[in-house]
Amino acid sequence: MNEYTNQSMSVKCKVDTYDSLENRRTPAIELAQKLCEYDIISFDVFGTLILRPFTSPRVLFSIMESQLGIYKFSKIRVDAEEEIRQIKQSKYCHDNVTLAEIYNLIAQKTNLDAEQTAQLEYNLELKYCYANPYFKEIISICAECTKKIIVCTDMYLSRAQITGLLKKAGYPNLDCIYVSSELNKSKKQGDLFEKIREIYKNKKIIHVGDNFGVDIEKAKRFGIDTYYYKNVNDIGSKTRVEGMSYIAGRVYSAIINNHFYCNNEEYDEAYKLGYIYGGIYVLGFVQWVNKIATDFNIDKILFLSRDGDIYSKMYDLLPAHKQWEYFYWSRLAGMKITAMENFYEFCQRMIWHKARGVYNIKIVHLLNFLELGSLISYLENYNLSKDDVLSKTTAASVEKIFYDNKAYIIDSFKPDIEATINSIKKAVGNAKKVAIVDVGWAGTGPLIIRKVINHYLKLECKVYSLLAGYRQPIENMAALYTMNDSIYAYLFSTNLNRDLFNLHSNFGTKKNNLLLEIFTQSCTPSFLGYTDKGLEFDREETPNYETIRNITKGITDFVTDYVEKFQQDSFIMNISAYDAYLPFNELKNSSNRMNDILSNLIISRGKLYDAEDTSKETWFSFLYKDE
Repeated sequence: MNEYTNQSMSVKCKVDTYDSLENRRTPAIELAQKLCEYDIISFDVFGTLILRPFTSPRVLFSIMESQLGIYKFSKIRVDAEEEIRQIKQSKYCHDNVTLAEIYNLIAQKTNLDAEQTAQLEYNLELKYCYANPYFKEIISICAECTKKIIVCTDMYLSRAQITGLLKKAGYPNLDCIYVSSELNKSKKQGDLFEKIREIYKNKKIIHVGDNFGVDIEKAKRFGIDTYYYKNVNDIGSKTRVEGMSYIAGRVYSAIINNHFYCNNEEYDEAYKLGYIYGGIYVLGFVQWVNKIATDFNIDKILFLSRDGDIYSKMYDLLPAHKQWEYFYWSRLAGMKITAMENFYEFCQRMIWHKARGVYNIKIVHLLNFLELGSLISYLENYNLSKDDVLSKTTAASVEKIFYDNKAYIIDSFKPDIEATINSIKKAVGNAKKVAIVDVGWAGTGPLIIRKVINHYLKLECKVYSLLAGYRQPIENMAALYTMNDSIYAYLFSTNLNRDLFNLHSNFGTKKNNLLLEIFTQSCTPSFLGYTDKGLEFDREETPNYETIRNITKGITDFVTDYVEKFQQDSFIMNISAYDAYLPFNELKNSSNRMNDILSNLIISRGKLYDAEDTSKETWFSFLYKDE
């Protein structure tokens, strides 16, 4: 009996290229009913009943090497097993080995105690292995039907150790466990199936396993029916990104493959986007933030809104994290402060950047947005009308109005500036070292807050600006602020991971910035600024909230799964920028993979760009309007 497959069907573009139709699992209750037609139900262990959070046991050996401090231990462990197998094959015509035999040989090559080191390996298997939920349900049903359930496995662990693994994973007591290490018979050679066939003469037997050659073809030779449960990693290997480092890549792949492919559960495309592509990036970034905070003995971390919403929540899942606060911040709040000492930059940001932008803004709307409505009456004096749009043609005249009324503009901003400065002072508190965390890209927000802390408030507080990516387009500025340690970047900057910087730029920087920010959207309106009346927000973006919630849920579940498994393994938690970025890079370079999601997200122009709230432009149409 094999898993059924359906005829190929035309489907929408999917975030994950895995085809659930091709690899569909039989529903658990349906398979359990089929299995209960047999007298004896046999199961394989690893890859079937038990899952590991890594695609190769070499990751486990690397963890052991980290704990033991023995250089090249992981290689010694692999080589020792192979050497024992060759000796056994030569002497006894089989290659079944025990864990004790492996470590007796290792003890001869090192100063390690064989028994203690073997026990360490088994203890780590106990720690990391967990039940396949698909088969946990199936065995529960079969056990209720009082069926005889056995285990048949090729493994160097003992029967008692396999029993311990299954018990720790939450399986009920099974009737019998047949393991190659003790019987010197294996599924691979077929003699283990032959023995089972002899033990259960005249019984109707079925064996379930994930290795087609060993579990299926060998069993059939001895008159045992089979059910092929395709290994989750065999399914997922076709869809996982290439190029990640050995350990991080195998952990990342296993967590995703185990989560999505062990059963038939269906997931929303936005959820898959968050779990597969957003989770590793967000986790990598926040663990880097925590490492910086620990190394520099930072007292408090401020995660800036709105990207900081998901960052802060995932940071809170990390073990031994620092004190943190989600701090409301906006470009407008920063520009009002900037206007006091750098009116040029204020005009560049609020006039020229917007005049060169892709959206049309009426000059009247800009003035009202800045609460400078009294300047509307001056427009005619500068050959402007209330219907004029801010453009490269009109920007110079608007700038002239601003400079001619500079003192008035700054004075009108002062209540909001004071409210902003007071909020920053409250957030910093008594901290002597503060980290300000943002997604990127030019780092102006953190730099302005640092200016407030050190210049206006004159607090004795060291400020660190931590960005996911630093993409300051003015190259000498980009070099300056990274070289003088004003800004630290995780993924890339012009001075760090230049190849990742170039990868991010090869599709159009603004597009990639926006695509990466899809993982840090929040189900809250944009923050506009602090006022003497309280916090001011833009309109709610409710059409996007369902998609954002699903992306966020995917990220949260991935980070939870990863941290739950490896929170005590600091080197596995230490995800490099390359490993965090490569899945996203593969995604952004794959045509059509995100089209459905991008088509369901509305670009929010806010009160400034869309005063009448009429725009329904999607992320997809915005990103690809010129293609």
